[in-house]
Amino acid sequence: MARTRDYLDKAKCVGINVGGLYEVIASTSDLNGRPHAAPMGALFLSFDSFIMRSYGETVTLRNLRASKRGALNVVDNVELFFDCIFKPGKLSFKWFNGVPVLKGVRAWIFFELEKVINEGQYYEMHCSIVDAKAVRARPKPICRAEASLLEALIHYTRLRYYTAMGRENEVRRLKELIDHHLSIVERTGWPKLRRIAEDLRRKTSAPSNIS
Repeated sequence: MARTRDYLDKAKCVGINVGGLYEVIASTSDLNGRPHAAPMGALFLSFDSFIMRSYGETVTLRNLRASKRGALNVVDNVELFFDCIFKPGKLSFKWFNGVPVLKGVRAWIFFELEKVINEGQYYEMHCSIVDAKAVRARPKPICRAEASLLEALIHYTRLRYYTAMGRENEVRRLKELIDHHLSIVERTGWPKLRRIAEDLRRKTSAPSNIS
């Protein structure tokens, strides 16, 4: 699959932030043309490239080893993730330049597999972006960091209340929840979100400063 001349502008319009880990659905096919779709996390190193992890010799990994081509389906409907895992027969595909994509999604990012690195516990698939297509205006790929940062902020607003009441168990529980959600931001967020998470960690360590 040759890169289109304007692939970079197209990739930017899909709605990703470099450094973010997005929850997408990767669609591939085997050499017999059988399509397959699986939820994946794609970490965007740039507007040119991303990496995915495969925990074991999955169908996605086998297909990519064979064909070298695939697509990331930008999905904002969580039901599609459920169907991929539990009801794959409900999925509907169409084809672009020999690559299967899901119908009814926000956008597609077409890619080629560059290399696979065996990291022991998982395989790391390095991919280069060759094209992108948005079928709806302003697609919004799912990144867990945004929802987790919001959860952390909501829990943080309750700290002062429980601290003033002397409810140490609640304070401890909220701090554990904040820590959990901030760890997700640190793993999946792009640089700006990670900086916010770092600032919130500092403020959480001093709840008396909550305004």
